Amino acid sequence: MEMNKENISHFLEQMDWHLRTELLQKDGKVQEAKLWENTYIKRQIDRRNRGEAFTMQDHIRAMVYAMVSAGFSWDRIVEDTDPDTKCLVSVDRIFYGYDVGKLSGSTPEQLKDALKEIHCATQSTLKQMTALLFVNIPKLLELEKQYGSIDAYYRGLTEADSTLKTLITALSDAESKDKMAEMGIALVCEYLRNIGYDLPKPDRHIRRFLGSGCLALSDKQEIPEMEAFDLVVKMAELSGKPAAETDYILWSYCASGYGVCTVKSPRCSICVVKEHCGAGERV
Repeated sequence: MEMNKENISHFLEQMDWHLRTELLQKDGKVQEAKLWENTYIKRQIDRRNRGEAFTMQDHIRAMVYAMVSAGFSWDRIVEDTDPDTKCLVSVDRIFYGYDVGKLSGSTPEQLKDALKEIHCATQSTLKQMTALLFVNIPKLLELEKQYGSIDAYYRGLTEADSTLKTLITALSDAESKDKMAEMGIALVCEYLRNIGYDLPKPDRHIRRFLGSGCLALSDKQEIPEMEAFDLVVKMAELSGKPAAETDYILWSYCASGYGVCTVKSPRCSICVVKEHCGAGERV
C-alpha cells in the first residue's frame, strides 16, 4: 500500500472508530480505561510536555512496567489501575513504591514470586528481576550521580538526535556502556514511553501487523524493529497524531481478546481496513 496522508489518516481513524464504538465496549458501554486518553503512557507524555521532572522512582517504575508488560493481560491492567494516577496498584506495592533503599533488601526470587502471585510473571521474570536489582538500578543511580539527574543525560542525547534513536541505542545496544540488561529495543521503547517520550514500541505484534500479511507496508512478513519504528513514526506524521497514540491504535487493533487482527483468530470479516490487507484471500 502506498503510504500517503489520505490513506494513513483514513485507516487510522477507521480503526480508532471501530475500537471505540464496538471492540472496546462491554454491556453497551465503552470501557473508558482502555481508551488512549486514559492510559498511563498518555499521562506521562503530558507530564513531560509540561516540563515536569521525572524522579528516580519514576524511572524505576517505568522500567518495571516495561518488564512486566508481557505478563499482564489487558483486563488485569484495567482491574489493577488506580483511576487517578493510572498506576498499577499491586505492582507498585510489590516494589515498595520504587524506594531504592527498600528494594535493595529484596531478592530477585522474592520479586518474581510476588509477581507470580498476581499472575504477572513469565519465564523471563527471574532474569529481569536479577537484571533490575543488580545491573539496571545501579546504572540509573550512577547516571544520576554523574549528570545530576537521569533526565539530564537523556536530554543530551535527545537534543543531539530528536528521532530518539540515539537514546534507544544507548540503552539497548549490546556494545553500549549504558545498555540496560534484559531490555532490547522494544522494552527500552516501552520504558521510555513510561517516562513520557512520544515514540512507538516495535514489538512483535506491531511488526506483524505492519508486515506483508496484514497492512502490507513492507514486503516482509514480520518487519525488523527499527523499520517498524520508522513506519509508525511516519504514519504518525502523516495522520497528525502522536507516535505513541498511533502505536496504541495499531496495537489495540491486533490485541488478543479485543482487536480484530489477532495472531490465532483474526476476524477478517469485520475488519474495517481489510481492503489494505496483504492476505486478501482470507477476507
